[in-house]
Order: sequence, then C-alpha cells, then structure tokens
Amino acid sequence: MPRAARRLAAIMFTDIVGFTTLAQRDEAAAVRLLEEHRALLLPAFTAYGGRVVKTLGDGFLVEFTSALESVRCAREIQAAVVRRNRSAGERPELMLRVGIHVGEVIDQGGDIVGDAVNVASRLEPLAPTGGICISQQVLDQVRNKMAENWEQLVAPHMKNVEFPVQAYRLAESAGGNPVPGGPTEPASYTRVAVLPFASMSPDPADEFFADGLTEELIVHLSTGTALRVVARTSVMPYKGVRKGIREIGRELGVGSILEGSVRRSSTTLRVAVQLIDAGTEEHLWASRFDREASDVLAIQDEIARCVSSVLQGKLVARIPPGLRNFRARPPFIPN
Repeated sequence: MPRAARRLAAIMFTDIVGFTTLAQRDEAAAVRLLEEHRALLLPAFTAYGGRVVKTLGDGFLVEFTSALESVRCAREIQAAVVRRNRSAGERPELMLRVGIHVGEVIDQGGDIVGDAVNVASRLEPLAPTGGICISQQVLDQVRNKMAENWEQLVAPHMKNVEFPVQAYRLAESAGGNPVPGGPTEPASYTRVAVLPFASMSPDPADEFFADGLTEELIVHLSTGTALRVVARTSVMPYKGVRKGIREIGRELGVGSILEGSVRRSSTTLRVAVQLIDAGTEEHLWASRFDREASDVLAIQDEIARCVSSVLQGKLVARIPPGLRNFRARPPFIPN
C-alpha cells in the first residue's frame, strides 16, 4: 500500500457568527448573507494563495502554503467585513471568526485530514467575534513579520486534542477598534449565559417559576465583579430551542453556560442546575435543590444566591491569580 502523501500547511477555518439563529428567523436573509460572505472571502483566499478545500455550511476550510499569508488573508477578510458592515444599512450584520494552525496534513483526493486540521477547527471557536485565533506554531512564523499584539489564552482545552495547544487571539477588529461583543475578561469562560430553565411539568405555574428563576440567576450572577453575564433578552430566544451547547456558546460569545430544569412532585419542587464549558461541552459543576413549594419567590432567591456563590468560586478559581482583578487583558507582546 502506498504511503499517504503528507505536507506542511497552514490551515484556516472560518465561521459566520449567529448564522443558524438568523436562518431560523429569516431564511431568505440568511441565504443572501451567505452569498455576500462568499463573494467577500473567495477573492481574498485566491489573492493570498489559499486553496478552498471545502465549504462547511456557513464556513470554509482553506489551505495555505505560508502561515504569514494565511494570517494576512485573515486580516484582509476581517477588514473587508468591517467595510461591508459600515455600509450594510438594514441588511443583517456579518461577523466572522477565524482560526489558523500550522502542521502536517494528509491529502485524500483533494480533501485534507490529520491532527493539524482538527486543531485548526478547535481554534476557530476560540476567536473573538470579528477576530482571529492562532496557535503557537503560527505565531512562531509571523511574530517578527507583523506588528499585531496577540493575547495569550489561558490554557484552552480542546476536545479530541491529546496534547496542549497554546493559543493566541487578536483582540481588535481589522478596523483597529475593539471587537464588538468580543470578551474582554482574562478568560472567555468568565463570560456566562444563563439559558432559560426548562419546566418538566404541565402546570403553567411551574413554567412561570422556571422563567423567574432564570431571571433571578442572571441578576445575582451579574452582581459579581469577575463574571460577565449575557442579558436576559439575549438568552430568552433560546427557550425551547434544541441546539448544542457549543453552538449556543459560539452564537452568544460565551465560554460557560448555566442551564437547568424544574420538576414538581406533589408539593415539592426539584430544581436541577448544570454549569457547562461551552467549548468542550463538559460539565464543570451540577447540583439539585429540593424545596417545598410554599414561597416561590423565596425559593428563587435562595437558589439563585447559592448558585451564584458557587459559580463565582468555580469560574474565578480557573483564572490565574495575577489576572483575577483585570477588567481587560494586557496585550501579549512577543519577545
């Protein structure tokens, strides 16, 4: 059997932020945005020597022979998006994330596979909205050739990636301004979304209780100094929506998601709560509360206070001590 053809390549993944939500709300507008996105990106890929390996729904897998050219291409793409959005008028805003890694790939009839492709796919969700995320291998190739300041991420865990990968992201848009909606805390998992709690009971009163508990949790978590909590109006559209945690995390730009459910047995309410890493879909913490359904407002307040206290400890503990009081990351400046 002939040996598989291997080569070194810079691999780029792109993705439209919030495309699935837009498609569900206005399919025609989503299709037009997708066509506009292709018209912006394809010429840039060609100009910087990129080869489109395949399209992935609302994104691209692109191969470059040069890490430097791949990053320059990503910067040009984001600049083009900024220019497009300034003149978008009433059209939906287009926002992208881009991830880039350098490594060996295996050619399979025009497609490419291998660990390097897997790593690049995991880097893309770590990019801020409108930004770029690269691996250490890419930074090593561009650090003396580009003036950008790259922020080092706090040891991101990547699903199905055996060895740690150091990642860096560009915290400014290609237009030179802070990225709209981009996290500014020391690690993205301190940006939290509380999804609408699900009522497992046919009683409408339990659904009101679940909605009220969701709001109480948002209020209590928002009082902490270390966490940034997505607004209630942004999470309520996800009520009853069947989506994966990773997809929701990407759409809301959060690293941690709190979800739960409410059940009733006679006069007893059971509330189940789960804290999930939006990047890996792994549970960080879970608990349940059984309370007599006498004073629902007091129950909501008690549970919200307890959960808020636990989450503050769980998430803040993951931040390196020297960064816990930072409102924004200092830029990473290569040596």
